[in-house]
Amino acid sequence: MFKRRFSILNQLEKITVTFLSLVVAVSGFQIGHAFYDEHTEMKPVQGGVYTEGAVGKVDLINPLYVSLGSVSHDLTTLIFSGLTRFDPKTNEIVPDLADFTVSSNGKEYTFVIKDNAKWHDGAPVTSADILFTYNSVINTPGFNGLILNYNDYSGIKVAEVDERTVKFLLESPDSFFLVKTLAGILPSHLLGHLPVEAIESDPYNLFPVGSGPYQFVSLTPIEDYSEVTLEAYEGYYGKAPNIPTIKIKVFSHFKELIKRQGDLDGIRNLPEENTEKILSRGRLSLTRYHLPQYVAVFMNTQAEVLKDPKVRLALQLGTDKDAIVETLGQTKRIDTPLLEIDQKNWVYQYSINKANGALFETEWQLPDKVDETIGETIEETIEEIIEDEESAEPEFITGPNGGKDWQTTDKKITITGTVPDKTKSIFVNDYELKKYIPGDLGWSYVASFEFENLKKGNNLFEVYAVGFDEEKSLIDSITITQGTEDQFIEEELKEIAVENLEADVLPIRLNDNDETLILRMVVPKTPEAYSQVASVIKEQWKKVGIGLTIEVLENGEFQEALFKRNYDLLIFGQNLGYNLDAYPYWHSSQAKEGGYNLSQFKNFIVDSLLDKARLEDDVEDRKRTLGKIQEIISKEIPAIFLYSPTYNFALSDKIQNATFENLATTTDRFARIHDWYARVDRRFAEGVNPLTFVSWIVKQF
Repeated sequence: MFKRRFSILNQLEKITVTFLSLVVAVSGFQIGHAFYDEHTEMKPVQGGVYTEGAVGKVDLINPLYVSLGSVSHDLTTLIFSGLTRFDPKTNEIVPDLADFTVSSNGKEYTFVIKDNAKWHDGAPVTSADILFTYNSVINTPGFNGLILNYNDYSGIKVAEVDERTVKFLLESPDSFFLVKTLAGILPSHLLGHLPVEAIESDPYNLFPVGSGPYQFVSLTPIEDYSEVTLEAYEGYYGKAPNIPTIKIKVFSHFKELIKRQGDLDGIRNLPEENTEKILSRGRLSLTRYHLPQYVAVFMNTQAEVLKDPKVRLALQLGTDKDAIVETLGQTKRIDTPLLEIDQKNWVYQYSINKANGALFETEWQLPDKVDETIGETIEETIEEIIEDEESAEPEFITGPNGGKDWQTTDKKITITGTVPDKTKSIFVNDYELKKYIPGDLGWSYVASFEFENLKKGNNLFEVYAVGFDEEKSLIDSITITQGTEDQFIEEELKEIAVENLEADVLPIRLNDNDETLILRMVVPKTPEAYSQVASVIKEQWKKVGIGLTIEVLENGEFQEALFKRNYDLLIFGQNLGYNLDAYPYWHSSQAKEGGYNLSQFKNFIVDSLLDKARLEDDVEDRKRTLGKIQEIISKEIPAIFLYSPTYNFALSDKIQNATFENLATTTDRFARIHDWYARVDRRFAEGVNPLTFVSWIVKQF
């Protein structure tokens, strides 16, 4: 019909009809496209694969035997589930495998397992699994899993209520208790027949069955890396993840990883020196973040040479933390291990002169004969100062600051002093003291902003005595600098910086037995940054006359040295975890072999304060307690705290909704893996229907 009618039109009419049809079609498309854009939104959809590259190795895939932040820890977080989990979005510990309630006295926690919780082999998760994990494994004397390094499970009893309900009974309220329920639960039907000593060596640890969002598929060696494949578990009790497949490719070194970066959607713990190579391709974007963690030089306070606190003070004063931070490309310097309190209040000073001064009263002295290029020894310099003080002219200004030049923030100052014999009158600058009467032994003078005889900056006050012979003579003077605290600190730091720069390398110090002050520092092979830190410190301490031998050890050797406390000094990092709990690292009970009190620091006042902090829920009370702990640590100096490491994570733009805020461990990036997605699709918004289109069209005209 249309063809017949179109054929009877003349040429001009045909052109007109064709043109109008195109206009209608284009307009209709534009209208439809505008409506579609306005009433649809990009939404994540199921699908895709996430492939991550990591450097390290896959050890046991068992949540009770992994180190925090390791590749194995990443895997166990995805495969296993705990009674609770950490939620970075809320920065809280929330229910996971079970919901819980707490008794009014805080000593009883009741957990009810979720109805549809299942193991990846289809068996239901029951109370027997929780009792097995806590009673038969964690709290059994033969158990030595790494989880014990991070939490103390003593004094906790677990009782079964029914097949899906258990109660945790505590000896006393513990504000940190929920962290202990993050532990991944093990299946009693697969491991319950084994003695606890045999679990660590069982093949289960390489073919794990968990109850988490992803199930283990395979661990495959492929040329220069191993590939772990995980698949989303269809029977998972929680929110199903959007990404059905995760592949973790584990390399021995970054040079192998870089060769295969084109296959990767993400790279964990990317070293700063490799970021440029990785980012140059434009496929991945970089995220930087910090954990509640610090790197420190731990001093073995039980080592004979380090028992003297003055030696430990010298090591601290002789360490330029800012230079270390700059050398490593780090951004966050640390001056206290108690990360909850204000770092600014505990800034330690780097001063070569003060470091040498700290050693002056120890057994460690510079050799009698010192190279001429070095100049006079520190001891000779101090002796000269003492001689100068003994031969100095009498001082008649006694205050403020004992008559010595002074810096102050005060706007009103009283200057006091004494007089020579036969003094008739006293002048301060050109002002005669009216209240001075001949024969008085002392005098005073008030300088203030109000009287306009004190101003910001340097103020010189010269004191003149007039005798009965009318002879006027200058008897003393003082310069008082008025300013702000920040100004004085800045000026002092500038002076110290110049002194540090001009300081010479000194010969190794000796004691009376001709023993040299050479310390032994132990460093793990990875991360490589620790070796860099050791090298920088070695050069810095040469200006204090302290020698350093550095031993870089493979993981096994390092762990043995750690366990047996076989070192003078140790460079290591410690993570305060979800509670920012310093107890495992500074309580004297943890100074034993295998504990994490690496300095073997023992102070019973600190012990009681650490116990107290664990029970304090009020933030301000807890900070005050931690402040008292820090005051003791700053005097005892069991370690030199350096920096909080910056972590780099490279991620493809195709992976959306990943979060890196509030992480306590590197592994916590997977805490909300259910929110990640690798595919998106445009879908009509909820409630859109044909009537919506009609209403929208009407509004357009």
